[in-house]
Amino acid sequence: MRRQTVDERRAEILETTCEVVIERGFAATRISDVAHKLGVSTGLIHYHFENKELLLAEAFKFAARQDIDRVAARVDEVPTALAKLDRIFQLWAPEQDDYAWMLWIDSWGEALRNEAMQKISQELDIQSKGQLEAIIREGVASMEFRCDDPNGAAWRLSALADGLAIQMAAHSGIVSRAAHRTHLRTAALAELGLPADAFASKASKARRK
Repeated sequence: MRRQTVDERRAEILETTCEVVIERGFAATRISDVAHKLGVSTGLIHYHFENKELLLAEAFKFAARQDIDRVAARVDEVPTALAKLDRIFQLWAPEQDDYAWMLWIDSWGEALRNEAMQKISQELDIQSKGQLEAIIREGVASMEFRCDDPNGAAWRLSALADGLAIQMAAHSGIVSRAAHRTHLRTAALAELGLPADAFASKASKARRK
């Protein structure tokens, strides 16, 4: 059997750490939990990661970058800025047992206590918000949107998306995925100077599916 490279072993550790975090949360995850799930010694984990705080932060980065790349690929499938905007709203609405959202939300709490997580979480959060800002700027350039402050609009819309996602994750049934998307669409009408029926054709298509 071929031996794993350093990068392969590191990726395996990070992926397993994410699995443990989904079960236990960042705060309750121990290096020994990860080692046990992998069937290796804690010494091997320490060989790749100096301490638990760094392991958790790097595990979140590993998962979050995959999520950001997934969103980017799905957004690029549609042609117009309005379609891209609606696609990202759809992708930002958590599904049941949405592990990616579980990690994002838990990382914000962990960032209050973990300096490494704070740095990585902030970097990735800005990158994620940048995806929305890029769509808004594209829409302004194509004259689909009217917005003097794309950065501010992106942060306000993403803050709404994050807040609703936390409610969905923490309080079952309080906000539906459809409501999450509707709230974002309503806010986008005002932020981007869109007509009231901008999303109407998309909504009717969604109902027919």
